Amino acid sequence: MRNAVRERQETPKGHLRVSCVTAFGSECIAPLMPEFKSRFPHVDVSIDFGNRLVDLIGEHFDIAIRVGPLIDSSLIAQKIFTQKIVIVATKEFCERHGTPASLEALKGWPAITQVSGEWGRTQRFLVDGQAVDFEVPQHLIMNSARAVRNACLTGWGYSLLPDFVVASDIAEGRLVRLLADHEPDEQPIFAFHAQRRHTPRKIRVFIDYLNEVLVQARLRS
Repeated sequence: MRNAVRERQETPKGHLRVSCVTAFGSECIAPLMPEFKSRFPHVDVSIDFGNRLVDLIGEHFDIAIRVGPLIDSSLIAQKIFTQKIVIVATKEFCERHGTPASLEALKGWPAITQVSGEWGRTQRFLVDGQAVDFEVPQHLIMNSARAVRNACLTGWGYSLLPDFVVASDIAEGRLVRLLADHEPDEQPIFAFHAQRRHTPRKIRVFIDYLNEVLVQARLRS
């Protein structure tokens, strides 16, 4: 009890190793790190961006940030964000192919797809109150959301991408949403860490900080 109280009063410090999915990490986590360092100057952070499932304990990571829950009862999961997969294309693409009336219509159009393992091969939408699983065509596959976005901007094909990756492109007119009335399924993003009797302060303040600023970001969007 005394150790827990003393730890809460101590200044967070130490080296924090984080594994994070590439797209969310690059677009949302990386820009937040300078402010985190300003708040907690004694916590040094190293982030490994990648989409593979890491062995949190065996590879000596303090935190893993992943889309969707992991089936591992030895880990603690804390939801920090949600993403939605939206369908986008350039205006030039739409001028050539028209405006799709349904997901079925998209299957015959050229697609640039983000696939990482099994993720990305199927996406779920709510259509007229019913959940519909859309098997994404595999015409051109990349494992990076930023790469897919850059290829999509050429106008060759449409893409399905996380909303935070293309938000500014949509706002500034570089991309348009297709089938905007099809509500994408929300995909939770979790921060995982190992169960301990007393969670180190460097872990707690990092997750608390992400919760704080990401909630504010979502409210502004």
